[in-house]
Amino acid sequence: MADNSKGVEHATSWYSSFYNSIKQTPINVTLIIISTIVFYKVASLSRRLGRHRKDQDQAKAPGPIDFCEDDGQEKADVDLPPLRQDFTVPELREYDGTRADGRILVAVNFNIYDVSRSVHYYGRNGVNPNYAGRDISRHLINLPVNLNASEDFDYLSDLSNSQMNTLREWEQQYKEKYPFVGKLKEDEADLELEPAVPLVDYI
Repeated sequence: MADNSKGVEHATSWYSSFYNSIKQTPINVTLIIISTIVFYKVASLSRRLGRHRKDQDQAKAPGPIDFCEDDGQEKADVDLPPLRQDFTVPELREYDGTRADGRILVAVNFNIYDVSRSVHYYGRNGVNPNYAGRDISRHLINLPVNLNASEDFDYLSDLSNSQMNTLREWEQQYKEKYPFVGKLKEDEADLELEPAVPLVDYI
């Protein structure tokens, strides 16, 4: 009991001394009030800034497959029916955005994707209108290629393993971002030019 009495007396004496110090020195009350107000203001401001930064980060955050070509620009609102078809190089060239439906196709690693919604990039007034209706595989891996002169099927047979891996990474991004249309196929003229591989009968 004696210990409990001492504890109560100690707590009472601490409150009493604190109250007496405030009562005897009015400036302490003023400082406490000002400190409380400043702390509240700083806390409120920090919360507001935190919410503002979070909103900005969410607005700037790229989508899961958003890569350099979109660069924050708005996509065109294109509502075209799905297209499933294989194309030769000359047939692909027709889908450069100049058709009545405005459809734009590109080929990446022998696969064709509908990029019509990214008209700001592939359209006639876009960043790279020369890509529309083309096989852009070599350009994606930074190899020199004259797209305007490219009329033949590109077998990509001269690419190194490293270059092919880079091209596959690009293709994965297109696959996830754009609708798949079909395959880029060889036409009869290309098949005549491509040397036949001799068949070897192993015994």
